Amino acid sequence: MMDLEKLLDLNQLYIVGVSGGCDSMALLDAMYNKGIKVVVCHVNYHLRDDSDLDQETVSNYCSKYQIPLYVREINKEEYGKDNFQSQARKLRYEFYYQIACKYGVKKVVLAHHLDDVIENIIMQIQRHNTKGYLGIKDISEVWGLTILRPFLNIKKQVLRDYCHDNNVRYRDDYTNFETEFTRDYIRNITLKNYTEQQISDLLYNAKQHNQRYLSNVKKLKKYLDMYHNQNKIDYQIIPSDLLEEFIYEIIKEIVYPPLISDTLIKEVIKQIKSNKPNIKMNLPVNIRFIKEYNNIHVSKLKNSISYCLKYDQLVYDKNEYFYLSKEGHLNEGIYLTKEDFPITIRPFRPGDVIDTAGGTKKVSRLYIDNKIPKSKRETWPVVENSQGMIILVPHLAKNIRYLYSKPNLYVVKL
Repeated sequence: MMDLEKLLDLNQLYIVGVSGGCDSMALLDAMYNKGIKVVVCHVNYHLRDDSDLDQETVSNYCSKYQIPLYVREINKEEYGKDNFQSQARKLRYEFYYQIACKYGVKKVVLAHHLDDVIENIIMQIQRHNTKGYLGIKDISEVWGLTILRPFLNIKKQVLRDYCHDNNVRYRDDYTNFETEFTRDYIRNITLKNYTEQQISDLLYNAKQHNQRYLSNVKKLKKYLDMYHNQNKIDYQIIPSDLLEEFIYEIIKEIVYPPLISDTLIKEVIKQIKSNKPNIKMNLPVNIRFIKEYNNIHVSKLKNSISYCLKYDQLVYDKNEYFYLSKEGHLNEGIYLTKEDFPITIRPFRPGDVIDTAGGTKKVSRLYIDNKIPKSKRETWPVVENSQGMIILVPHLAKNIRYLYSKPNLYVVKL
């Protein structure tokens, strides 16, 4: 049942997300019994009166078997005003990323199971959000991490039985049995009206759809590369039968995929094919669609882009503009000593210059010479040391004084 070897290397170290529920506790126990080295991450959202009991369950297991455990406690004010699920997901993956960097690993294992897949597919269909992948991928990339999900073919009841049979303690989240949220309603009401045959048909149709989708994504790669290089593309060169998928892919880069409805895609296609040569249109998911004759482009709507972050020591961090890592491309890296701190990372300012091996260069000229689109220049990170000297513009230039030392920090632009 727990055929972990198909997806996991038994000799590697993994970060494991563990909530305390039967699915993640079964995953943790199965990995431990296979001799796989793990570091456990638990997020306490403090949304239920008994959330601390979930944390205690995970902590007791890890203490018993001497497994490293890291806990992220989240206060309600950290959620902001956006959709709770997307906010919680962001905070969760930030946490995984920080711990992965601490251990120098890139792989996170999660316990999503077949019930989650079925619920996701139904939610996507109900929301008319069916252009992309239906369900959940067993391997995906988030924030430079590889996310592995070995249980996608296993029903939750099987994982619950595993915990009972192997005396693994777990906690049920009582809100899973309520119907206030869409997923809970699907789980507790909608799915009870599905026969086994209907579920089998649902999974089969999703599999067929996903095969077509992944095939089309491969066909679109060269067009996506052209779009990224030029920050625009002549839509007429894209095969007409792939245009909707292309629009979905470029919007997906800046919008949380569950928010991209089929109706939204069709509206963009309608504008592309209209007789108007120039169109600028704000769309409901906080993006702008631009058509200039045959060239098209989408971008995220922002009032103004401004950030200025100070770091007093080496730290591995992530935000919407860049992330700080132990690993990366040499041109993204810099060697920092204690005299360099605090460092400041910010966008370009008029008058910025950097001393390179080829002489003093204007940062604005670096953007021009490297054909960096204006939309990307707005957020491109510039790194200053404690003296206010620009020491790194990732991928574009490095201060000559820092050129020959092996980096201990990489600034990776997103």
